[in-house]
Amino acid sequence: MMAPAYLSTRRTRRTLAFAAAATAFALGTAGCTIDLRDWRPGADPEPSASPTPIDAAPILSAALDTLAEAPAVQVEGQLADANGQPRPTTLTVTDSGATSGTMQVDDSEVRVIAIGDHLFVSADDSYWLAQSVYNPDTDAYADTWVRVTPRLLGVDPGAVLAPADLAEILRGIAPESGEAEAIEEDLDGTPAYRINLNGGKIWVSVEEPYRLLRMQIESLAPAEDAEVTTRAALNLAVPSADDIEGVYESLATTVEDDLQGSRDSRIAVQWDGDLDMSCQTGGACTVTGTVRDASTDASGSTRVRMDATFSNDELGERECDDIATLEAGGTVELSCSVDYELAPSTNPQSYEISGEGLLSTRAMTGDGLESLGQTVREQREATLERAEGGASASPAADSGAGD
Repeated sequence: MMAPAYLSTRRTRRTLAFAAAATAFALGTAGCTIDLRDWRPGADPEPSASPTPIDAAPILSAALDTLAEAPAVQVEGQLADANGQPRPTTLTVTDSGATSGTMQVDDSEVRVIAIGDHLFVSADDSYWLAQSVYNPDTDAYADTWVRVTPRLLGVDPGAVLAPADLAEILRGIAPESGEAEAIEEDLDGTPAYRINLNGGKIWVSVEEPYRLLRMQIESLAPAEDAEVTTRAALNLAVPSADDIEGVYESLATTVEDDLQGSRDSRIAVQWDGDLDMSCQTGGACTVTGTVRDASTDASGSTRVRMDATFSNDELGERECDDIATLEAGGTVELSCSVDYELAPSTNPQSYEISGEGLLSTRAMTGDGLESLGQTVREQREATLERAEGGASASPAADSGAGD
């Protein structure tokens, strides 16, 4: 057995760099309910199926009032990405902006959830290879919940598809009173009024109460952030109270079971210089590194984590970790230590210790998860109270549209 001894120090520096290839893919649209390919923004309206157009103002106003009061909306159709490629989409968005659903990107099905200002996706490796995301832990994104920006997803569902927000956006592009006509058409077997807007068109049920059935919008964007715009062609329906409860149950389960290890793609992080690794007599070793924001236009903050490993063939491995909050545009220091606890010896011996520090991101930890879970519970109670108060009993909920 080797006698305990003093440990000579050895300083090891290692910088870890990772990169991901970005490739653009085209998206097919076969089998989707609505096809954006044949819809050209600014194109001439279709020939009228109604011999006598009527004033659209009261119909539009009533339909948007009904939409604004809905507890949730289910949309199905297509949203276009930043390159104009249509993505088949099915989402349910509640009055609070809570979102659950999927988007189809190439051959990848992307699961989407949103709670408050937290937007997450879960997708396979081929999806992430096509995104311009460069982080040390990008190779861990596949099939894991990853927090993203609306710009990366191409839409901020909680901001543009929550019923009241969507109604406000549509009011903002509605023609002046008396300038719009409602033209009756057959919409997949349902009588509907088509109303041309300043940047799109919508279809409203002929039967009262007037309900928004479909929309084709050139630029769907929240009023406060015109940088994130989405071209949309979607069917709409109001889900039942049971369906809304199912959305919140799914969100609560995801927060509780799946977000603990979620990653964060919103800020590109990297080591700022080399890691500093040092050991003291007796076997106490420390690694320290500075992390910086390598993004060009990021905002907010993210949690960054270092997992360090010290190793020696005779003494074995020791591990430690540290986690801290990195503000966009800033830097933060991470540091952790291990101790081999070598006893004093009259015959000192030196050991060469090697080490490495792996950098990664964390979207949610500890108190943040509990806070997000509480948000889901509070939103669920408020939304279901509205749904059970009668909003979900509207004809849109009973029609089965969007099932």
